[in-house]
Amino acid sequence: MIQITLTPEDSALAELVGSLEFMSAKVMPHTYQAFKRAVRLVEHTWKCYAMGAEMSGGMKLKRPTGGYARSIKTMFYSPFNYEVISTAKVAKYLEEGTREHDMKKTHPFGKRSRVTAKGQGYLIIPFRHGTPGAIYYPPVPEQLYQRIKEIARRADIRLSTRAQGKKYTPNYRGEMIPRAKYNRGGSVTGLGDENLDGLIFMKIPTGKEKGRTAMMTFRVISENSPTFKWIRKAMPAMNITKHVVENTQDAIKDLITMGLKKDLGIT
Repeated sequence: MIQITLTPEDSALAELVGSLEFMSAKVMPHTYQAFKRAVRLVEHTWKCYAMGAEMSGGMKLKRPTGGYARSIKTMFYSPFNYEVISTAKVAKYLEEGTREHDMKKTHPFGKRSRVTAKGQGYLIIPFRHGTPGAIYYPPVPEQLYQRIKEIARRADIRLSTRAQGKKYTPNYRGEMIPRAKYNRGGSVTGLGDENLDGLIFMKIPTGKEKGRTAMMTFRVISENSPTFKWIRKAMPAMNITKHVVENTQDAIKDLITMGLKKDLGIT
């Protein structure tokens, strides 16, 4: 879990705020409202960064999906005690960064893995590709996209669809795992781009995009994959919560100071 705690830099103000924790909101109504506004500001700022808003230094998330932003919530403990948290796994990776990782050593043996007749583990990984200008998925260049559409039109490529029901097959550890069933349509080949070779058009069966068509490719990662493939590069720490604090602390100090002055009758 990643959390944000804001403490006023002014020691006297910090001590005063700390003494409010067990007081009633009715005793300090203006300060209570100031706390609520401050917490909303922190949550809103964090969600904006999680959705791709630019942080100081020009840093921003490249392909926000919305899941990270939806995970950001405010926890209420008392009128003057709040936490803003994210329980999303990606929050920790983005905040602290990651080391380089060889996916061949883990993914072919995980929960969703499969196993060959010879007992070797592997995993089928789907990749979705966006139309030119897409934000949430890697966009296909305009010229190549037009070529894909022309090939699909000439070949009258049939859509792939998800079939009803599930099938169960063992993973590497021998556990029977439910798998979705698909009616596979045709695929686009000969594009000269390894990442797009074998591209299919999949009809989305559920969710907000139900009925729309997605461009998909599927790749297999196994313990026998080439040495240079499936290496996930190290990702530097983005310190997103640090940016949130830096860009809200002055406004929060002003909000709380004004609330305290009104409640204490200080002009």
